[in-house]
Amino acid sequence: MYAIIGRYKVRMGESGLILKHATGITFDLTAEETLELLDFINPYRKTLLYMRPDTEVDTETVIRIVPDDTDDLS
Repeated sequence: MYAIIGRYKVRMGESGLILKHATGITFDLTAEETLELLDFINPYRKTLLYMRPDTEVDTETVIRIVPDDTDDLS
Protein backbone atom coordinates (compact mmCIF):
# COMPACT_ATOMS: atom_id res chain seq x y z
CA MET A 1 0.00 0.00 0.00
CA TYR A 2 0.98 3.59 -0.40
CA ALA A 3 -0.52 6.89 0.69
CA ILE A 4 -1.02 9.99 -1.39
CA ILE A 5 -0.07 13.06 0.63
CA GLY A 6 -0.48 16.24 -1.36
CA ARG A 7 1.76 15.87 -4.43
CA TYR A 8 3.62 12.85 -3.06
CA LYS A 9 3.11 9.10 -3.15
CA VAL A 10 4.53 7.64 0.04
CA ARG A 11 5.17 4.05 1.05
CA MET A 12 7.39 1.98 3.27
CA GLY A 13 9.94 0.00 1.29
CA GLU A 14 12.23 -2.79 2.39
CA SER A 15 14.91 -0.36 3.56
CA GLY A 16 12.80 2.62 4.65
CA LEU A 17 10.47 5.36 3.41
CA ILE A 18 9.98 6.11 -0.30
CA LEU A 19 8.59 9.50 -1.36
CA LYS A 20 7.77 10.08 -5.02
CA HIS A 21 6.82 13.53 -6.32
CA ALA A 22 4.38 13.91 -9.20
CA THR A 23 7.27 15.07 -11.44
CA GLY A 24 8.99 11.71 -10.94
CA ILE A 25 11.66 12.73 -8.42
CA THR A 26 12.00 9.95 -5.85
CA PHE A 27 13.50 10.08 -2.37
CA ASP A 28 14.44 6.64 -1.02
CA LEU A 29 15.17 7.17 2.68
CA THR A 30 16.69 4.48 4.86
CA ALA A 31 14.99 3.64 8.16
CA GLU A 32 17.61 5.73 9.98
CA GLU A 33 17.12 8.72 7.65
CA THR A 34 13.35 8.45 8.06
CA LEU A 35 13.63 8.50 11.85
CA GLU A 36 16.05 11.44 11.70
CA LEU A 37 13.62 13.34 9.46
CA LEU A 38 10.82 12.63 11.93
CA ASP A 39 13.04 13.86 14.79
CA PHE A 40 13.70 17.05 12.80
CA ILE A 41 10.00 17.69 12.02
CA ASN A 42 8.54 16.93 15.47
CA PRO A 43 9.76 20.11 17.23
CA TYR A 44 8.21 22.21 14.44
CA ARG A 45 4.81 20.51 14.53
CA LYS A 46 3.03 23.41 16.28
CA THR A 47 4.66 25.95 13.96
CA LEU A 48 3.58 23.96 10.91
CA LEU A 49 0.01 23.72 12.24
CA TYR A 50 -0.08 27.51 12.69
CA MET A 51 1.19 27.97 9.13
CA ARG A 52 -1.82 26.13 7.69
CA PRO A 53 -4.59 28.24 6.21
CA ASP A 54 -7.47 29.17 8.53
CA THR A 55 -9.83 26.98 6.51
CA GLU A 56 -10.17 23.34 7.43
CA VAL A 57 -8.23 20.96 5.21
CA ASP A 58 -10.19 18.00 3.88
CA THR A 59 -7.81 15.20 4.89
CA GLU A 60 -9.52 12.73 2.58
CA THR A 61 -8.18 14.64 -0.43
CA VAL A 62 -4.77 15.20 1.17
CA ILE A 63 -4.11 11.65 2.39
CA ARG A 64 -5.42 8.58 0.58
CA ILE A 65 -4.39 4.97 1.09
CA VAL A 66 -4.11 2.96 -2.14
CA PRO A 67 -3.79 -0.87 -2.40
CA ASP A 68 -0.53 -2.42 -3.66
CA ASP A 69 -1.96 -3.55 -7.00
CA THR A 70 -1.83 0.04 -8.28
CA ASP A 71 1.52 0.83 -6.66
CA ASP A 72 3.99 2.25 -9.18
CA LEU A 73 6.62 3.55 -6.76
CA SER A 74 9.15 0.78 -7.27
